[in-house]
Amino acid sequence: MSDSYAAWIGRVIDGRYRLDRILGEGGMGAVFVAEHLRLHKEVAFKIIRPEIASDPQISARFAREAMATAQIESLHIASAVDYGELPEGGAFLVTQLARGRSLSRHLNEGPIPWPRAVEIAAQIADALATAHALGIIHRDLKPDNIIVGDRDDGTPLATVLDFGIASLSADAQLHPAAPNQPLTSYGLVLGTPGYMAPEQAVGDKVDVRTDLYALGIILWESIRGQLLWDGESLTEIVSRQMRAPAPSVRAGDGIELPEELDALIAALLARNPNERPESAAAVRSSLRALIT
Repeated sequence: MSDSYAAWIGRVIDGRYRLDRILGEGGMGAVFVAEHLRLHKEVAFKIIRPEIASDPQISARFAREAMATAQIESLHIASAVDYGELPEGGAFLVTQLARGRSLSRHLNEGPIPWPRAVEIAAQIADALATAHALGIIHRDLKPDNIIVGDRDDGTPLATVLDFGIASLSADAQLHPAAPNQPLTSYGLVLGTPGYMAPEQAVGDKVDVRTDLYALGIILWESIRGQLLWDGESLTEIVSRQMRAPAPSVRAGDGIELPEELDALIAALLARNPNERPESAAAVRSSLRALIT
């Protein structure tokens, strides 16, 4: 923990939020576990440093995350509960606190048995279905943005975080996003190399199927325990995606899993969005059918 953020521990923000410990930090700011002093409830408290928040694009992204997650009510999404400005400049966003570890940390320990990986993916699909119904596309779905904990019975509980680059339709609260409804303009590339769909990586329009491609990568990597698309640069990664179809999740070492699951992952990873499933709800149903 940097000294500058260590000094924040114990500080009370807005008369209500006491910062108790740090969850993570980066170039833009930090995330703390805080206690709402009036409700006696732990929350996640994200701050953006003043010099970063002064950038209009960064400020807009932060506000977009607050707006997007405040609309969503889902067991599998950390919803926003408050948003404001810090006294010295900068901004803060308060969300529900997700319990567990990032999926990326779980994957550092090796592959996940396919039934558990499918259960996690079904919960992510459930989160996406809720967001998409409100006209919200995540656009940066990846293992770092998914927290996985365990219920009392040992089954996983997945929570999707970080809607900071989400796309919102102009009337996101009123109408669901159709599969072919573009929610961002041409030419803007936002996302994480290795998890962006081809259309996203080249700055083309995105829609709900862009998130489904990322879900396919996450499911593939969860079962295999390795990266699907790797490379030194965005250009190299996109070139690999464009040259050939994604390898079967069963390729190489003969992983045993249902053919229906292999086919579903292949469909999610189709380079052409029109060849992917049309909705997260449909993907959720297909995944549930494999484990029930």
